[in-house]
Amino acid sequence: MKKYRLLGAILVLSFFVFIAGCAKVPLIKKKAGPPVRKKIEKPLAAPKEKEGYPSIVRPPSILTSRSNVGCIFPLTGRFGNAGRRALEAAQLSLKKFKQHSSPPCEIVSADSGETPEKIREAVSYLADDVNVIALVAMSGTAEAIILAEEAQKRKTPLILIASKEGVTQTGEYVFQHFLTATQQIDALMRYVHNKLNIGVFSVLYPQDDYGLEMVNLFRNKVKSMGGTIHQAVSYRKTDTDFSAQIRKLTGNRIDSQQQDNSAAETTSGRSTVDFEALFIPDSHQRVKMITSQLAYYNVRGVQLLGASLWHSPDLIKSGVEFFEGAVFVDSFFVNGYLPETNDFVDVYYAEYGREPGNIDALVYDTMDIVLQILDKHKIKTRDEFLEALLDVRGFRGATGIVSFNGNRVAQKDAFILMVQNGKIVQVK
Repeated sequence: MKKYRLLGAILVLSFFVFIAGCAKVPLIKKKAGPPVRKKIEKPLAAPKEKEGYPSIVRPPSILTSRSNVGCIFPLTGRFGNAGRRALEAAQLSLKKFKQHSSPPCEIVSADSGETPEKIREAVSYLADDVNVIALVAMSGTAEAIILAEEAQKRKTPLILIASKEGVTQTGEYVFQHFLTATQQIDALMRYVHNKLNIGVFSVLYPQDDYGLEMVNLFRNKVKSMGGTIHQAVSYRKTDTDFSAQIRKLTGNRIDSQQQDNSAAETTSGRSTVDFEALFIPDSHQRVKMITSQLAYYNVRGVQLLGASLWHSPDLIKSGVEFFEGAVFVDSFFVNGYLPETNDFVDVYYAEYGREPGNIDALVYDTMDIVLQILDKHKIKTRDEFLEALLDVRGFRGATGIVSFNGNRVAQKDAFILMVQNGKIVQVK
């Protein structure tokens, strides 16, 4: 009996050994191949935020604790140099602010390029992707409208450094910080009326949008002040000979001088004209051509008046004697006597080794206004920034005193400039 039990135990043990061997070694060996990766369908989700850059899906009125200010400048193309200088001025404002306080924001820039598509792309990136609290932009007149429309559509406060009149009518989110054509004429004529006591004017202007705008503004201002426009004579932008226009201005009184040009150049006598001042709203290059021809035809002793396009060091490099006593306006003068102007020029020159220009100063002041608003009011939303910007009164900057009013156009006191003893000086 024991013999049969022992035999059964051996058979059972052998059976389990056989089964274990089958489990380790397959009956048919399969050829090895690459592993099959199962595709995992992920649900759509909002992109994760990078530090300091809010997500595009976040409502534009809600910001993180660290705000960003967008700068849109033409960093490439024809105006790339001016755009890069503008960005440097904005960065300098932030750098100076950091010296005495923690910055309430950081600057994020975008290139507006040279096309409407590039401008829209820049606004979309900063307003939607980066979710800036406000935009600062520099542009020409045509580009200003595109920037204004895109910012208004996204309900993003925009401070435009552009000369375009009426651009703030696009909507309540659009502001303008520039000495507009209207402000230039107003400031120029106040000085002429109060200091020079002139009442009879003539205008020599280019046949383009700028020239037409300026002559209309000038005409209306002279009329409102009780003055008289004797003549308004136009010329083509391609003209280099202005003898026909000068004849018309003087009533053909230059004919006798033309008979002997050498006498016209040396005589101390002057052609008699029926106006006291001549307003020429054009670039300094063309104004230099015009004034040299006025002198050639002996039209002297007339008060010359100009706008901000006159303001250039080249104005007095040659033929400066033709400009003696001339008066024009601008929003910035590097040798101005305001302490804020002097401080800015010193800081800018120390940083970049060159003198700042008009746009550099405007950008610097604009960014300074933005920084002070964000720091003082602890702004959290775009609408809060909008309200604070409307309340800016008496800001003192490199370009003078700035205030915003209901039409969101910066109210500025123009720099009144005059050519005295061969130099440009500030007289008011």
